[in-house]
Amino acid sequence: MTKVSINFTTDQATKTQLDRIAKELGLSTSSLLNILVKQTVAANGIPFDVKAHNPRQLNQFDEETQTAIIKELAIEKGLLPDDSSVVADVEKYFEGMGY
Repeated sequence: MTKVSINFTTDQATKTQLDRIAKELGLSTSSLLNILVKQTVAANGIPFDVKAHNPRQLNQFDEETQTAIIKELAIEKGLLPDDSSVVADVEKYFEGMGY
């Protein structure tokens, strides 16, 4: 899969807050934005509401959001190819990550 860049401009305060939220979710800002983009395309609209919580308490998110977070983390860490569509066992994945 060919990767492309998307560039946009925002103010520093917003970027700082986005970076903080991504970190609290256990994601990079890039991964957080990739989740948003992919899920938006799949739903043909804004598909979910994600709030920053302790990333070790994933049960606060619905299953679809949990899977999106886990998949993006696995891609970022090189555990899944970029075009992978399946993360089969959320709990097993996080056990392997030490959570």
